[in-house]
Amino acid sequence: MKLFWKFFFSTSIIALFLFSLGSTIMINTLFQSALKQETGYSIRENDILREALKRAARGQPDSRMKSALESITVSTSGGTVPFRVSYSNYETLYTTGAPAMDHQLLRKLERNTQAHEVVPAGGQKYFIRVASSLESGGETYFLETYRDITSIFTSRENQYQIVYGLIAGMLGISFVLISFVAYWLTRPIHTLAKATLKIAEGDFRLPSFHNSNDEIGQLSKAFSHMSKSLERMVGELEEAAHRQENFIASFAHELKTPMTSIIGYADMLRSRNMEQEQVIRYANHIVQEGRRLEALSLTLMELIVLKKQHFTLKKVPATRLFESVQTAIAPILDQEGIGLTMAAEEAPLWIEPDLMKTVCLNLLDNARKSIESSGHISFTGKAEAGGYRITISDNGKGIEEKELSRITEAFYMADQSRSRAKGGAGLGLTIASQIIGIHQAEMAFDSTPGKGTSVSILLKGGGV
Repeated sequence: MKLFWKFFFSTSIIALFLFSLGSTIMINTLFQSALKQETGYSIRENDILREALKRAARGQPDSRMKSALESITVSTSGGTVPFRVSYSNYETLYTTGAPAMDHQLLRKLERNTQAHEVVPAGGQKYFIRVASSLESGGETYFLETYRDITSIFTSRENQYQIVYGLIAGMLGISFVLISFVAYWLTRPIHTLAKATLKIAEGDFRLPSFHNSNDEIGQLSKAFSHMSKSLERMVGELEEAAHRQENFIASFAHELKTPMTSIIGYADMLRSRNMEQEQVIRYANHIVQEGRRLEALSLTLMELIVLKKQHFTLKKVPATRLFESVQTAIAPILDQEGIGLTMAAEEAPLWIEPDLMKTVCLNLLDNARKSIESSGHISFTGKAEAGGYRITISDNGKGIEEKELSRITEAFYMADQSRSRAKGGAGLGLTIASQIIGIHQAEMAFDSTPGKGTSVSILLKGGGV
């Protein structure tokens, strides 16, 4: 069953039930009040007749008593009151047109007592029957008075008919009103349902939702937030998948190039007669490409290990880290004629020494690769509020601004031909970025094409 019909039937049933219950209680309350009032009138009429009968029948024989009864009348706004006087054996002594009734009420009477009941008569009429006993001349008599109360029963029936008509009218009016209200309330839900189907199909463009602070409005806002989150997550997944594809393609390319060279040179050595000098040159090419494959496989292993291993940080003096890095990189820079300036303020650093040394060496090696000739690299450390900042700057070729956001991606190289010529595979900054993440540090790049690049690492927890 649709929500509209659930809302319509539940609202209609509750409204009609409450209306019917309230109307019934009100009608019956009015009816009982009128019946009680009429009963009081009937009892007083019976009392009046009984007193009159006592005075008229005091010490009189039946014939004189009957003639006395003929002279007694009780008039009300509705006419004269019909009554009946009976002997103790229930035989009628005198009546003024009172309806014939059974003797059950009379049998309940005791000496000088009174009782009443509501009794139906023929023709859908109703009477209040009041009976009382009296003593006269040693004889017991019964007096019955009747009051026509058909009008209050008729009024009750008319009121019920009006209620039934109102219920029928309410059904028609409520159908129109509840239809409008149900449409107004469920329209945002229909919109949400359509939007859900669009999202399932990959369309995250949402229509304008019902703007309110009620529950449906809050649901719409939550749905919009969910949709934006899903769109962002899908975008991130697509980007991750794209990076994964690029990683696989780049990895395959990095493997293919040295393997092709190795196979080609090995085939020539196997199939041709060459001079000793050519054999040495080709064998040297095979060794170099083999070493490149070895370096690539070790680097990939480092990436896997970094993702799966937990590292404990140690307290290390800053100067010890800088000196170990300088010792490792200085021979390579001297061989290429690149100057290195190192200056480090002393401060305790919470690091994993080998991993942070790897980061510094990778960054310094990237700086080396970016310098063509007569270059210079600055390697400095400075304590500052909230941490310790390591900065590596060079005067190399620099990097275009559009390339800066991608330089930490696996196998990405801003200048591929130059990087490969100097032994690069595009994984150094990827490893450095992951190590920085392990240290919960921050790494930022600033570069100007033709002037050089500066890399800044902020280690938390050290400094002043």
